Amino acid sequence: MSDPVGHDLELTTSALKAGPTALGIAGGLVEIQRWQERFDATDAPALEEIGAMLAELRGELESDQPDRAVVADLMRRLSAHTLAITADLPEGNERARLSELGNLLAEGAAEV
Repeated sequence: MSDPVGHDLELTTSALKAGPTALGIAGGLVEIQRWQERFDATDAPALEEIGAMLAELRGELESDQPDRAVVADLMRRLSAHTLAITADLPEGNERARLSELGNLLAEGAAEV
């Protein structure tokens, strides 16, 4: 049986490896949409908070002139929350992927 969360993590980390500029706004919106749909199906407070930040990021990216400082701040906050979640996970593939995602978000925030 396949792991849909693991698959989504792999897609997102692969997309972010080249950086958010290479991913572009359209690509970023695809990734945000994927995670918003996943988080809409959960009651976990930490994930709901990340979902709210994703909604903010989506709104900023969909605006006529996205503010780079706002986008960078949201990416830094998403990175911090993602890395905080990894601290509570057992060692393994999921923790490694989430940690990589958190680090890529931080790197991307510096690039924006």
